[in-house]
Amino acid sequence: MGEFSKTLEDFQISAGRAYRKLMDSLEEDYCWKCPMHSTSKHANCKELHAWIKIQKALEEGVWEKIREERSDTELEVITARFLEKRFKKEKRRVSDALVLIKVDDDLHPDVPISSALLIKPHPKKVKKGDLVLVPKELPCPVSWFYKAGLSVGVPFQITRVSKVYHHGSVWYLKTVQNLDIPIPLVLGVILKVLDKESSIYNFI
Repeated sequence: MGEFSKTLEDFQISAGRAYRKLMDSLEEDYCWKCPMHSTSKHANCKELHAWIKIQKALEEGVWEKIREERSDTELEVITARFLEKRFKKEKRRVSDALVLIKVDDDLHPDVPISSALLIKPHPKKVKKGDLVLVPKELPCPVSWFYKAGLSVGVPFQITRVSKVYHHGSVWYLKTVQNLDIPIPLVLGVILKVLDKESSIYNFI
């Protein structure tokens, strides 16, 4: 067995032990006072909570290590490539899915308050002139690694694309504010801005 495989095997064993300790800690410190304690074996809440915490700790540990060794620009590229690979299968399964979002804030001059946005989530391509949704914080915080995007409330901002170009191994867009953003970090492209008179508006 090579060193790479051995390291992964050791980590898997270590993660399993940490998971078990988290489960025991939950039972000892928290579960006894939880209203669901009597039904926890059916709800599987301990298992889910420990799994989520282990996953989050892994993401944050890797993220912090990369931050120590790479610039913000390099970190954006790594994040973009990571998300591109992570959501590749999901993109294929939901390639025709659309999202509707109601706008309550003055996010962009082209998007009036109290309108709604018809959005194509996680587009593979964008073009000059498109209105797109991008994360408010760049490089993306590690929490975005285990979020699906718009459906779980990733904070976003709306901007317009002024240019699309390729650099290194990643496609980028340049915004009208002169920001360069890897396209895999785009949360969605706005297909249409709907007002209250639109029939589809009443469904959101």
